[in-house]
Formats: sequence, structure tokens, C-alpha cells
Amino acid sequence: MRIKLALGIYLIFGAVDVALGATYFSTKQFMSYHAEAIGASWQELDTGVRVLILALLKLAGGGWFALGVITIALSWVAFKTRNAVARIVLPVTALLSWSASFAATWEVYQATGALTPWVPSLAMLGLAMLAFVIDAPWTANGVDTNEAKAAL
Repeated sequence: MRIKLALGIYLIFGAVDVALGATYFSTKQFMSYHAEAIGASWQELDTGVRVLILALLKLAGGGWFALGVITIALSWVAFKTRNAVARIVLPVTALLSWSASFAATWEVYQATGALTPWVPSLAMLGLAMLAFVIDAPWTANGVDTNEAKAAL
């Protein structure tokens, strides 16, 4: 049961990353909290600024999408093989990526008061720590081998 729960959490990470990636990559303008932070609507920005912002949003979206696909693939490998390195790389990757997301959204919130999504970023950090503790990769295979096979 522990393995299924930890795997499920990591698969949620992957799905959220893929969804955010697709959203940011395909957007035609910045998000509402971006407008709130800079105090201007999308239409008020110069063309060059809009092009630059869209390029940065596509870059972020592509990174999130790639991270999500890799997280999903690595989750299956990690839990199918019970590879300890992969089971440590998953939470470290999640903590690094969502720490960056939290830091950026928190900084904008603190500086501007805009309603940035810092709370979901913080929740994802908590989930990463929870999945790591549930999986317990520092133990001898984390769980019984039969439970590992049954989970997949």
C-alpha cells in the first residue's frame, strides 16, 4: 500500500507538471496574476514586451512539460525496479523544481500583493516530502519485495 501511495503522489507531480507545461506553452497572453503584479493589462504592453513574455512563458511551459514526462517515466522505473537512486532523484527533483516555483511566486506576492499561486507551490513541496517519507528509500528496499511487485 505504501508503494502505491508514493507512486500515486509522484504521478500526480508528473501530471501537474505536464498540465502546467501545456498551459504555459500554449497561452496567448500572460496570466491574470501577472497583470495584477505589473499593474497593466496584456493589451497595454508594447509588442516587443509581449513577444518577450510569451517566449519566456513558452520556455517555462516546455520545461514543465518535459519535467512532467520525465517524472512519470522515472516514477514507473523507480517503483518497478525499486532502484534506490531513482527513488531519491524523484523527491529531490520535485523539491528543486517546486522550490523555484514557490520562491518566484512568493517573491512576486510579497513585492506586489498580486494573488500568485504560491500556496499550491508550497503544497507541492509538502507532497514531495510526504512521498519521500512514505517511500522510505533509505530502508532496505523500502518495503517487502512482494508488495513492490503487487503494486505494479
